Amino acid sequence: MAWDRQSDSRQWENPEGDDPRTLYQMLRTSVEKFGDSPCFGFIQQAGMPRIHLTYNEFGSLAEAVAKGLKSKGVVAEDRVAIILDNSVEWAALAYAANGLGAAYTAMYTNQHGKEWAYILADADPKIVAVANTEILDKLCENLDADAWPSSGVILLGDEEPNQLPPEGVEVTMWTQLVSEGRSDSNEFEIADDPFALSTLIYTSGTTGNPKGVMLTNWNTLSNVLCVQGVFELYPGDKNAAFLPWAHSFGSTFDLHWMIRMGVHINLISDLTRIADECIEIKPAALLAVPRVWNKFYDRVNSQFAASGVKRFLSGKARKSAQKRIQKAGVECDAVPPSGFFDKLYDKIIWKKVRARFGGNIRFCMSGAAALSPDVASFIQMVGFNCYEGYGLTETAPLVSANGWMGKGLSRLNTVGKVANGVRVEIDTDAWDDPERPDEGEIIVYGPNVMKGYWNKPEATAEVIMEDGGFRTGDLGKLTSDGYLSITGRVKSQFKLENGKYVSPSSLEENLKLSPLVEQCVLDGRDMRHTFLIVHPSMDALRAKLKDAGIAASGDNEALCNDQGVRDWLLEHLKTNNMTAPKWKGYEIARHLILDPNEWTTDNDMLTPSMKVKLRNLLAKHKDEIDNISS
Repeated sequence: MAWDRQSDSRQWENPEGDDPRTLYQMLRTSVEKFGDSPCFGFIQQAGMPRIHLTYNEFGSLAEAVAKGLKSKGVVAEDRVAIILDNSVEWAALAYAANGLGAAYTAMYTNQHGKEWAYILADADPKIVAVANTEILDKLCENLDADAWPSSGVILLGDEEPNQLPPEGVEVTMWTQLVSEGRSDSNEFEIADDPFALSTLIYTSGTTGNPKGVMLTNWNTLSNVLCVQGVFELYPGDKNAAFLPWAHSFGSTFDLHWMIRMGVHINLISDLTRIADECIEIKPAALLAVPRVWNKFYDRVNSQFAASGVKRFLSGKARKSAQKRIQKAGVECDAVPPSGFFDKLYDKIIWKKVRARFGGNIRFCMSGAAALSPDVASFIQMVGFNCYEGYGLTETAPLVSANGWMGKGLSRLNTVGKVANGVRVEIDTDAWDDPERPDEGEIIVYGPNVMKGYWNKPEATAEVIMEDGGFRTGDLGKLTSDGYLSITGRVKSQFKLENGKYVSPSSLEENLKLSPLVEQCVLDGRDMRHTFLIVHPSMDALRAKLKDAGIAASGDNEALCNDQGVRDWLLEHLKTNNMTAPKWKGYEIARHLILDPNEWTTDNDMLTPSMKVKLRNLLAKHKDEIDNISS
């Protein structure tokens, strides 16, 4: 491996020895170490071949961009805003800003213009880089004349601007910025403060305006160093990067960790074709959120059920794998096949599944939301090591994870053991369910805890305790041997009329395993029973209704408003998904509302990080909910 695992006994308060002190210094070390090895692979336009940059070439680009930003007046403690999708340019801007001692703040290209306007006003960046003329047009429509960054705009792409910012706000083309930076022979002083602000990451804002999380170099680097040399990741390995780098999970682990380890980062160009591009890339590691793994689980199982022969062979393969894994006595870690029939079933079933992701994956990581144990067990049967982690933007993000402790030590229904240098306490006083006395709010201590929320001292004081602990807002429990389990969110928990508490998040993830459910929310606060709001998979639902002999005519809206369809789907979900022991009797929904419209950022039902804006969804269906409660 590129680097040895860190000693369990090292101190984590600050860098020591040859630890990088900033993200840019980490990049420079990787450039020196991996030089002409490939660093990035990307497809510039649909239909074109993948282009590759070496570590030397990317290091040179980041240096040129840093000089270009400096020429625009960017200095230490400034902010550089980025409105781009994952790209080499995104990474170059982030590292370049860091090299100058400035902080980057990234936004999603699919956000509303008003959200960009809020973040730009709050972060007050010196300059903003935008992906294309369409983004610039939206900024022109949403920014007041006095709200533009003082050093103007960097515009990517070859097109000249359609709309221009107010007079005096300069628009610089990306190629010009890079060219001027390359021609600048002057060196710049590389920032060296590990505790300086490296990024402002704005949280989802499900209940209001987003908050800027202040992360330092050492917040992120402590995460990266903790997992270096731990997982099977070697210089020259490839990954398939599609987690948004504007999110802490994506930036810390699908970018910075990969740079540290000398990995060849390959950008997925089309999120609808992840598996197809993985066949070409052949990644060794795949990091994703549960939604991706759920779709993988659904798709493979649907194909297994496509014919009698496939059902028979996949059933045999499943039983064989389960027997092998049970005998090995491990969870999450893949167990190689043994014996004639076990190897035969692996060859004709599981090997073909693995091939859909390139056939070279050594491990998978899941984060950002709860992963169903059923899905995790299935991925293990396929032959992938599958490790679930836990963290938050405010913790840079890693708090705990399976896998990092070593083979054979991971445990399902947990998010593993707490990372080195991090300490977790469970505040049971924040939770009053007598049936779950060992649960409480998770409080995190360690080098990963943010400095606070940008420009929001009151909000910071609500979550950062006097002793430095961070109140996560998550409910959880610790086993006697140190494994952490997440049981819900403090604020998303709700109490029924009978006093029983319901933790909806894990139950919702369980429901999403149904091929009939695309999106769902479970609620019922202060009501007698719970209810579901579901956006169904319309094609799958129509096919099932037809098989059941139920009329499925009319458009999607008419189908979703049909009470007979709702009754049938509710009973189907009760029979197949809302079952013990995962569901208790009082948690099982008694009412179902079907929403024909997908929940998206465009209709303001999802945040850019794909979290449901519950307040907006409940308001949309208020009349139907009121009818239930009455």
